[in-house]
Amino acid sequence: MTLYEIEQGILDCIDTETGEVIDFDRLNQLAIDRQTKIDNIACWHKQLNAEAAAIDNEIKTLAGRMKSKINKAESLKHYLSDILGGAKFESARNKITWRASDEVAVFDEKLLSDEYKKIVTEVKISKADIKAAIKSGTVVIGAALIHKNNIQIK
Repeated sequence: MTLYEIEQGILDCIDTETGEVIDFDRLNQLAIDRQTKIDNIACWHKQLNAEAAAIDNEIKTLAGRMKSKINKAESLKHYLSDILGGAKFESARNKITWRASDEVAVFDEKLLSDEYKKIVTEVKISKADIKAAIKSGTVVIGAALIHKNNIQIK
């Protein structure tokens, strides 16, 4: 029986015109059922909150484990990069290749022209604009284009 049905049953035990109780035994039983139902719903509420907290704790634990695994994988990637030094490697299970890329290194922000700076709430350096300028032949004082090889593990 739902709480709504219990409430309706209690109302049915009372004469609406006179306010007189029609069935005392049924009214007492419904009052007991109502108390039990309310207590059970409150316990269910507490249980759901406890389960949600447990899930939240598990998410935090898994997030920590995930971060640890990602950091370890990144460390192994750097280790392989140092060991191979740009050489390719292939086996039945792995293939390691290299992809060339260019990275802008800013040595001194103060020396850069304002055209390469973007102001939001603080000064931000536009490395994409610097890269395009250097590739087009412009000399950008305070920055340089560094050629890199990035390891690809498949």
